[in-house]
This record gives sequence, C-alpha cells and structure tokens, in this order.
Amino acid sequence: MGKEKYPLVSVVIPTHNRKEELLRLLRSISESEYPEDKLEIIVVDDASTDGTNKCVKKSFPKVIIIRNEEEKLLAESRNIGVRASRGKYIFIIDDDNVVDKDTIKELVGFMEKNPNVGVAGPVMYFLSDPKRIWCAGVKRSYWTTITKFIDFHTVDNNEFKEPFESEDFPNAFMVRREVFGKVGLFNSKLFPIHYDEGDFCQRARKAGYKVMVIPTAKVWHDIPLPDQSKASVFHLKSPLRAYYAVRNRILFHTTWSKNTIQRFVALLGSLIIAVYYAVVVLRDVADNKRKIIKSMIKGVVDGFKLMKEVVNH
Repeated sequence: MGKEKYPLVSVVIPTHNRKEELLRLLRSISESEYPEDKLEIIVVDDASTDGTNKCVKKSFPKVIIIRNEEEKLLAESRNIGVRASRGKYIFIIDDDNVVDKDTIKELVGFMEKNPNVGVAGPVMYFLSDPKRIWCAGVKRSYWTTITKFIDFHTVDNNEFKEPFESEDFPNAFMVRREVFGKVGLFNSKLFPIHYDEGDFCQRARKAGYKVMVIPTAKVWHDIPLPDQSKASVFHLKSPLRAYYAVRNRILFHTTWSKNTIQRFVALLGSLIIAVYYAVVVLRDVADNKRKIIKSMIKGVVDGFKLMKEVVNH
C-alpha cells in the first residue's frame, strides 16, 4: 500500500490501574511502521486510581483518553472505545502488551486484500520468554467446553506460515468496522469480562465473516508462564475474575451450543471444570481462598439462573 492508501486504524486500549504497562504499550505503538497520521489511539481508563490519566496526557498528548468515573469492566470499556473511534479498522488490545512495529501494517494489509475477513489477530508471545508462543488463536470444544490456545504443537508447521482460522482471540485483535455495524458491539451485559471476544467472534462468523490468525503479526503479552501459576493462567486469583470465569463458561456454551444434547454435555463439562478450578485455588492461591471459592459457587448458581434467560431468548 502506498502511504496515501493506508486506511485509518483506531487503536482501542481499555486499562485499569496499570499505568506503567499502558505507557510501555503506547511506546511500542509509537514505534509502529504504520503511518502516524493514520493511527487514532483511544485509551479507555476504567476508573483507575493510579494516576493513569495524568501520565498518559503528559507522555502522549495526542492520545484520546476517555475516563469511566465508575468501573465498567472490559467489554463495556471496549464498546466505549469503539463508539468513539473513526477508523475503518479497530485494533483492540489489552494494556499489558507490547506490539511489534510491523503488526498493525500486517493485519491491515491482509484484511485489505481479504474483505471476507472480519476479525484478524496476531500471534501472541510471552513477554518474559519472547520466543515462546502464548496464543496463536483458539480452539474450543463445544462439548467439553475446553479451550486450547494454538501454538506450534497444535498447528502443522507449513500451515503456521500462512494465515489460518481461529475461534477468537483473547487479548489483541483487529476488527473491520462494518462487522460492528452488522453484528453489534461486545455483549457487555452477558459477558462483561471473559468470553466477550468469543461471543463477538461467533456472531461475526455467523454473519459470514472469517476470523483469522496472521502469523507475521506479533505481540508480546506480559503474563506469567503456565508452569509458574495455574491460578494466574485461569484468572482465579481474584474473586471477581473467578466468578466470571465460571459463570460465563456456562452462559457462553448455553448460547452457542448447537442443540439440547450438546448444551447438556457442555453444562456437565462446565461443572467439572468449576470443581477443577476450586482445586487449583486451594492448591495455588495463598490469600482469599475462601472468598474466591464462594465467588465461584455464586458464579455457578448465577450461571444456571441466567441460562434460562439465554435459552428462552
């Protein structure tokens, strides 16, 4: 693409009390090979108390900052950023990432050539182990509810050199604006955090769009290695995250099961995984074990209650 043909890209970054991580991400975006005048960066500060607003204004005065006066969680913060954006493409990325200089250009270039691709994402590596893949797309069983992140072990090496399909992306992905127009924004009511991307990508796929991994695009995610803490990997270290991790598994598979039998089997799978999560909490979490497990139990109960609404809808 010649410079004059580069479409406008809106980068939407939700953040909450992680100003240092956010500044690191913004620095990496500022080094992007994509033309600066074709990037619109929107930070949605979800009621941070660590001075995020002031730090961003001082270090990156051109960045648009939208502040939530009360915490709205991830999906609605993403929606707020999308509503405020103007780009043909919206690159949604969490604040604890570092972006390769070619990533935005690679994603846009592929999507410009492939109008049937509605969502495209990079390969995501561990920041603490930069050559180790954390996630190159998602595979999900709609029977067992088990979600696996794709890496070199689950994708043929030849296939990995070329773009391939994914269920969704957990952390960083680009969306064609027209997709939001056709399928709506993230379902922040049902999935305020956890599974909001999965639900969105299912709706995009149902509308006829492809969801693709672009191996030449890279980000590095600041997340613990899987052998360090399973509680961190499964988001079980806080009562809030543990609650939604359990509840939304039930609701997602209730929503997207193909039939009653699959929904029943997936529900059993969700309950088994909830028990496994409780074991992980008891084994790996030092503080707040009781609160976290209580939140998980509440998540199961609320999942069952809301499940009826989803089925009837």
